Amino acid sequence: MNELDTRAERFLESIRAEGEAACAAIRTETDAEIDRQLDEARQAQQAKAEHTLHFETERARTRANRELSAARMQARAKLAAQRQQIAADTFAAARTQLAAFAAGKDYAAWLQASAAALAETMGESGTLYARTADLPLLQGKLPAGVALTADDTITLGGLRAANPATGLAADDTLEARLDAQHDWFLQNAGLEITI
Repeated sequence: MNELDTRAERFLESIRAEGEAACAAIRTETDAEIDRQLDEARQAQQAKAEHTLHFETERARTRANRELSAARMQARAKLAAQRQQIAADTFAAARTQLAAFAAGKDYAAWLQASAAALAETMGESGTLYARTADLPLLQGKLPAGVALTADDTITLGGLRAANPATGLAADDTLEARLDAQHDWFLQNAGLEITI
């Protein structure tokens, strides 16, 4: 082989070596670029997955809070209805006992004491109002100048009083006394609603 062929052979080897080095460099650069893009894609997918997870978690939490709130409201409404029913039953029983008291032997003395206290408070020219059935219990038992009038809007018993001259008025009926206990009963009966 001659020198020219040897040089050409070396030249080709040199070009081949440079080409292989360039290919290796391109392969390395390509692999690095592929790895970088894969990492970016993984990070983007992971960020998207975390965002979706956070969104779904918040949505589930909101839905659970809404359902819990609705359940609490429903429980409060049920307890409030039970509370009102207990109060209604209690006051119905009290009303029955007051009706029994008004029909009993101690009622006349209580009514006369109430009439005396109201007559003293109202002064002369006062008027006492009582059930028609109670009028006989008070006849002749009132101070002079105090009028006695039938008022059948009083259903359980007791008296109302008024004095137009002084503008005083009082309600000592059994209904008024029972109604006055309603708020006290709800506050002190241990029927609080706390959920």
